[in-house]
Amino acid sequence: MTGDEAKAKAYLADVYITSLNGVAETGELVNIDGSGNRVAATLTKHERLYFVVGENKIAPDLHRAIDRARNIASPLNAQRLHRKTPCAVKADRCYDCKNPERICRSLNLLWEKPMQIGACELILIREKLGY
Repeated sequence: MTGDEAKAKAYLADVYITSLNGVAETGELVNIDGSGNRVAATLTKHERLYFVVGENKIAPDLHRAIDRARNIASPLNAQRLHRKTPCAVKADRCYDCKNPERICRSLNLLWEKPMQIGACELILIREKLGY
């Protein structure tokens, strides 16, 4: 199965499991994505949607959850993917670059469960998981 086939299959799955880049204590869920496949799949009609999130992704409010996604998760993911972006080279913050290898191209903010999703659960794990 190719990467594109796997993305299409995940997009149409009855059950979708993913993570988040930031979770605000005020309830908002934040994800940043490069191709949009992961962000789009959280908005697609699934019978069940699960977000599995480590405690390191929790922020006090929406502003800090977005800041965390942009300035912690994105640079570390860009570095992991060997991108040649300013944030990957320095691994320190988002530079809002226009680099063709930029991985932070779409931002998804959820205030509530999308109407077309059957059930949606946020599973918080008391460990540092991912970026």
